[in-house]
Amino acid sequence: MPRHPFIKAAFPDPDLTPRNTSKRLMLHLTGIRIDRGGVDVDGQDEERLYDLACMGKLEGVSMTPEDQIRTDRRAVRFYDRTIRNSKLGHLDKTEREKLACLKGGVGLTTIENEHQADALAVTLHAEMPWMSTATNYAWQAMRRFVREGHVGFRLPPVILDGPPGIGKTRWARRLGELIGATSTIIDATSGAGGFAVEGYQRG
Repeated sequence: MPRHPFIKAAFPDPDLTPRNTSKRLMLHLTGIRIDRGGVDVDGQDEERLYDLACMGKLEGVSMTPEDQIRTDRRAVRFYDRTIRNSKLGHLDKTEREKLACLKGGVGLTTIENEHQADALAVTLHAEMPWMSTATNYAWQAMRRFVREGHVGFRLPPVILDGPPGIGKTRWARRLGELIGATSTIIDATSGAGGFAVEGYQRG
């Protein structure tokens, strides 16, 4: 399935926080001071060494509260700059997480050839023959897509009109399943207007 870039942004690591960044910087600073002091640590864990340095129990190496304050400030500046440069700085963390699924682009549904288009239409018509007009519309769109050679299949907008219960929604969902596309339902009947689709009410 071909993928198409959807959003031009650099998604920060989900674990990137000022606190985590500060901790990594402090661990790195501890390692630098241990190397400079020529302290034999005998393969001890770096977090254990950091704790010992903070408690003043690592000979020749110490980490002061002032070190932590300076590191915290740098971590905040680094975090703010990273988020700002990602082009997602105007969004909060929850909103950025929702967009993370678009990081690698979006998958495009494709119809390989006209034979596949015919087969999909036959399957759809066999399951819901009373929706033949809609099925024919989708079939012609699929064949046109193959002839024109587009990257991803696009079904031109269509309104299915008919009495309740004849299978309009079922037909649309089944078409999506057959061509490998997901479906999203927007309920436009819950309000007086279609503002959920068109935009905001003037008032």
